[in-house]
Amino acid sequence: MKKIYLMTAGIAIVLLNGCAGGTTDPRKGGLFSYNPDAYEQRLKDREQQLSSIENDTAAQKRKSARLKRELSSEKSKMH
Repeated sequence: MKKIYLMTAGIAIVLLNGCAGGTTDPRKGGLFSYNPDAYEQRLKDREQQLSSIENDTAAQKRKSARLKRELSSEKSKMH
């Protein structure tokens, strides 16, 4: 009887270990791999990436506006 419990416990440990996962990505993690610190770091990384993209977009919009003004100026000089 004790042998059955030990085998059952061993099988349960193996199965639960398979659910743990080795990733910090909450979308790919296993049943027991939720890690709040890793989640917060992932969130910070995403926010930094978004900020960088927003800064690049703003710079490109300023450049576009400047080039449009230059084009308009050149067109007015030709007429």
